[in-house]
Amino acid sequence: MKKLGIVFLILMLGGFTSEISAQKKGRAVVCFQSDMDCADCEKTLHEYLRFEKGIKDLRVDHASNTIFIEYVEKKNDDKGFAVAIEKKGYKAEKISEKKYEELVTSAKELHKHSNEVHHERD
Repeated sequence: MKKLGIVFLILMLGGFTSEISAQKKGRAVVCFQSDMDCADCEKTLHEYLRFEKGIKDLRVDHASNTIFIEYVEKKNDDKGFAVAIEKKGYKAEKISEKKYEELVTSAKELHKHSNEVHHERD
């Protein structure tokens, strides 16, 4: 009886993991380099893009001027997102995921508050 329970548990877990991997199928990623100036630009784009059809993961970063979008392929495409970004008045230059990672990493290295000295303005 214990063996039957273990076999049943393994079958259930196997079905669950195949369901998770099936959810990733049909998804695509597109990255853009933009021309945001500040955190308000980042917020504006994030709030606008999060309502675009098919978005599953969205990362907008003004420090690196990048936008990362994971989406369902059947619901949208790269051009649709580029049009949406440009509609809000920002540049939407498509870049590779590798270039996206390089830009984000570089921006994080350049903007470490522990290494900076902030001066109060008069």
